[in-house]
Amino acid sequence: MRAFPIRLYTPIALVCLALLLGACGSIGDWIGQRPARPTPTLAPFATATVGGRISVPLTTSTPAALSETSPQLGQIVAPAATATAFAATVSAATAAAQMPFLPPQFDVGECPPRGNPPPPPPPASFSQYPEAISLYLSAGGATTVLEAALRAWGAIREGAVVQSDTDLTGNGAPEIIVTAYDPSLYQAGAPSAGQLLIFGCVQRAYRLLYSTVHGAENMLPVLHRVGDMNGDARAELVYSQRLCAASTCLTRVQILSWSELLGQFRPLNLLPIDATNGRIGIGDPDGDGVLELFVTYNPPLDFNAAPPRRSTVYWDWDGAHYVQALIELEPAVYRIHALHDADQLFAAQNWRDAIRLYDRVRDDPNLLAWSALNEATMLRAYATLRKAYAQLAADQRRAANATLELLIAENPPATPAEGYALIGRTFLETFNRRRDLARACEAARGIAQARPETLSALNSYGAARRYTLEDLCPF
Repeated sequence: MRAFPIRLYTPIALVCLALLLGACGSIGDWIGQRPARPTPTLAPFATATVGGRISVPLTTSTPAALSETSPQLGQIVAPAATATAFAATVSAATAAAQMPFLPPQFDVGECPPRGNPPPPPPPASFSQYPEAISLYLSAGGATTVLEAALRAWGAIREGAVVQSDTDLTGNGAPEIIVTAYDPSLYQAGAPSAGQLLIFGCVQRAYRLLYSTVHGAENMLPVLHRVGDMNGDARAELVYSQRLCAASTCLTRVQILSWSELLGQFRPLNLLPIDATNGRIGIGDPDGDGVLELFVTYNPPLDFNAAPPRRSTVYWDWDGAHYVQALIELEPAVYRIHALHDADQLFAAQNWRDAIRLYDRVRDDPNLLAWSALNEATMLRAYATLRKAYAQLAADQRRAANATLELLIAENPPATPAEGYALIGRTFLETFNRRRDLARACEAARGIAQARPETLSALNSYGAARRYTLEDLCPF
């Protein structure tokens, strides 16, 4: 397994799941190894590079109309829907009777013979396009003629395609993939409503096997790959679609694979892949023979939030599904970003690197300020307090005492960061007296609650990272 061949953004070691277990491998150990058969090579949840924190989606908030409870991007259509319903019915019945489950028998195949039918007439409405296309293909119609007809109807424009060179179901015949605009909703120069349709051979006819939902809020799906993704010698289909509601849009990515058991397409990503305001890429950066999907985000400038920071989120094959594997952040150039990175290391119990980054927040003159009042003073004091906690957790008690004494000395009464000094003093005095971390933190949090500026200073950078009293004393 060779190391990850791209240049990492962060200049320090990576944080990975192994930190929680006391060891850390190379980045190549995270993004899937490729033995003879796919096997899980990463945990089914995200990790982050050092200098970063898990924060996905790194986009604007999702409108209620497009929440996680919204319908799937695509829908299964007859006859595959019949097989799916049959599977659910049989599964319920056999579970009740304690009998073995018999899968539905739905096999794609038996394509119609080639013919020379005339081009289909334009349907009265876009909802009739699937039927018109299916009838034309079932009569032996050529895809080149179909594409010309769709172009004449105004459904094929820039970005829309008719593709017929990939076997998605494994029956030996390529499926017909169509992405088409709804001509009645098309707006030149702007994202416009459209639909993805997949037709396959069934009983000497072409049937619709999959379609995205049609509606004015569902923009034209974009194909990113039609081919093998995970090394299973079967082609997958990757597409994205922009969904808009209430003047807000988001972009979702779906990875589809044909299931012979159910006789339908199923998503390989169990969780939504949010690519809103992101650039989608597919490749094999670790060279393991399995393709990863990655989304690079460049957040827009927003003075009511934290300073923008480019990030890339990787989704990798774990042997069964595509799961979020890694978040990679560009180096911190703002003091608040360096502080977020240090807190992420603290949460991963990487005390050594956390202490080093807290020192950088304290002492690096090259870190930039953003827009908060007394920003450098407040962040420097908080970093000193957290550094003492990290030293205490690393069993460096003398060093922790010295750091707390430094905090108190640097922030005397009537100075902007006095609140952090009071928290540190209370913690130190209570711990030296009671030798009880929990009681010392309880007393320190009481002081923090009476000094609200200690939290408001940290929460002046938008909603991506919200601090609580527990952050001011985590024991």
